[in-house]
Amino acid sequence: MGGKVVLGGIALVVVIIALIVASFFIGTQLVDIMLILTALMALIAFALLGYAALQIVGLVKEVRGEMGTLVGTARETMTEVQGTARFISDNVVQPVSQAVSLMSAARATARSFTEPLYKRRGPS
Repeated sequence: MGGKVVLGGIALVVVIIALIVASFFIGTQLVDIMLILTALMALIAFALLGYAALQIVGLVKEVRGEMGTLVGTARETMTEVQGTARFISDNVVQPVSQAVSLMSAARATARSFTEPLYKRRGPS
């Protein structure tokens, strides 16, 4: 791979030297040839730029489609989580909360009836 790069660099230098030498002999014709080559390269560059723009448009459309799918999946997941939270709240949290509140009320009631019996009287 490295040898091909070196050979390509040497070939480019040889072509540039040949163009410089040729410019002394056929100057105006060489300028015309270079202008034509430059125009062709510009056309190729614009064509590649248009192709890249089309690829970007396609990519944006694909990303939009994927985002729609992702948002739909996220909504489904959120709905399932809300349903699970509601189920846990209805079947676990509320019954436990009610049981604890009843126990606390019963304890407070029992304490209110038994507290006067156990109160110590301070020194008078």
